[in-house]
Amino acid sequence: FAGLLAANMRHAGALRIDHVMGLSRLFWIPEGAGARDGAYVDYPLEDLLGQLALESAAARCLVVGEDLGTVPPGFRERLAEADVLSYRGLWFEREGGGFKPPAAYPAKAVACVSTHDLPTLAGWWSGEDIAELGALRLIDAPGEAAALAAREVEKQALGAALAEAGLATGETPPVAAIHAFIARSPAALVLAQADDLSGEKIGLNLPGTDRERPNWRRRVAQDVEAIFEDEAAARMLAPLRQERG
Repeated sequence: FAGLLAANMRHAGALRIDHVMGLSRLFWIPEGAGARDGAYVDYPLEDLLGQLALESAAARCLVVGEDLGTVPPGFRERLAEADVLSYRGLWFEREGGGFKPPAAYPAKAVACVSTHDLPTLAGWWSGEDIAELGALRLIDAPGEAAALAAREVEKQALGAALAEAGLATGETPPVAAIHAFIARSPAALVLAQADDLSGEKIGLNLPGTDRERPNWRRRVAQDVEAIFEDEAAARMLAPLRQERG
């Protein structure tokens, strides 16, 4: 494990550990068996955190733990004690039917709008992700209609959160306001996705699919130079500079 970390940290200033709950437990399925025959296997969390801390210090490389989804009680608190940054995506940061205010984000965190496993900002706003589920027959027509109706409610909730933060704008989608929203959080780092900067509507990956779509193979429509010359990307990045100094 230490060797794996050292190899990945050698040329990096930051390392993101996918499914960081794997430091504590992992779901094993016996070869040839089905998922219902599997079980969680405990991993030596303290030993692995110790190695993670040693390699992080040696390489001067900060660590981000992808802790989205179902997290064991006390796990995020233990990562914070070890100075592993939490991963906080806007789509997940909810309180009831509303979105948490920027101040509710932890300081030991990376804040972002979306991730490679979730809808892009433009796709979420237009409902393109829901339409894709319908096209792939992963949801039926009534389910697609219900999901689109629920998305409109979510968009209104996000608009209310932006207005509460004094960030309401007439832009549709309000990309600058949304990025200013997460930039106002106390999170140590704030990310802007290349997919969002280039206005992609189809996500890079759709968990639970394999041959149904080209996961991990879609290229960003623009090259790097074109992205940063794009007016829409400039509007998205400007509030990050303004809010972060």
